[in-house]
Amino acid sequence: MAPGAAMTLAAEADRLGMKRIMLVSGRRTAASPRVGRAVDALGSRVALRFCDVPAHSDEDLVMAGAQAARDSGVDGLVAIGGGSASDTAKAIAIVLAEGGKIADHANVFYPPDRYEQKVLPGPKLPLIAVPMTASAAEVTPGLGIRARDGHKLVFWDPNVVPRTIVLDAELCLDMPAPVLASTAMNAFAHCVEGLYSRVGNPISSALALHGARLLSEALPALAADPQDIDARAQVMAGAHLSGHVIANARVGLHHAICHGLGAIGGLSHGDANAIMLPHVMRYNGRAVAAELALLAEAMGCSGRAADVGQAADAAIAGVERLQRGAGVPTRLRDVGFDRGLSRRIAEKTLSDRGAYFNPIVAPPADDIEAIIEAAW
Repeated sequence: MAPGAAMTLAAEADRLGMKRIMLVSGRRTAASPRVGRAVDALGSRVALRFCDVPAHSDEDLVMAGAQAARDSGVDGLVAIGGGSASDTAKAIAIVLAEGGKIADHANVFYPPDRYEQKVLPGPKLPLIAVPMTASAAEVTPGLGIRARDGHKLVFWDPNVVPRTIVLDAELCLDMPAPVLASTAMNAFAHCVEGLYSRVGNPISSALALHGARLLSEALPALAADPQDIDARAQVMAGAHLSGHVIANARVGLHHAICHGLGAIGGLSHGDANAIMLPHVMRYNGRAVAAELALLAEAMGCSGRAADVGQAADAAIAGVERLQRGAGVPTRLRDVGFDRGLSRRIAEKTLSDRGAYFNPIVAPPADDIEAIIEAAW
């Protein structure tokens, strides 16, 4: 992690034995002059450029990418950009190793209490990830891909975790500050949900509290000066920690709803996270007051709270202040969400694995719809 670190890509590729690289990115990332210089340093190692990944990657794109990778004989992948680039590269690696269709390998939650996680033992191609947003997708064994019916397919495979992760705040200067800020709210949500996940533990909690502190300090500084490289570096560091949080714990209902808002409602994952977080925290609050009190302390907003309940309320209020300070959207109506989709998304959320790991397990569709309506 250092300004200019992306210029080490060639050395990292050589260390991993990559001779025929598949470059995976979005169109805007590929057009970045700074990214162009880093990619140029890879030289003839780049055998295939797969650089039209959209905000919500889908199963058809993954299958096309896997076929192109086979045809080109690639022996490694480099993902540069946001979460969709990392998730697409991971999904391509899964298809190449496991065969079949990407949808065959998705995990499924059957309410109220049965969760099936696919075992994917095949050795995966080495992956180098260069994140340009704060999604933290580069850290985790998890990924999400949009199905043809609009449902978010979710996967978990430790073998797709990148072998090398390059954090370069200078490279990220080409990323608009509002995009970085909204994705940082996604990272902040990783910290919150990891803190009260059903499978959380002391390690994930420690990571979550430190990540939340870094992000709560850096986001207002980024909003005040979008070119502040130190603020960008701190955002990237906090996001990276948040990825380790959910690799050690798991996300819950908040992310389950956001998956539907993206895959069905068309929202960016960052905007969905920025808007929904305090509403889901409020819903879960009665079950996780002690954990939210720790969050309030980490954010420096517990103040003179007389008890755990007041401190938990202070954490939710602190997140709402953070939204305003970061300049991110706070209402679904402001980002063009079709309110008529609320019920459909609520019903789809029931089968998302996040509903299983949430402290209030498998909440009914009526409750989920009410949360979405509260954010409208």
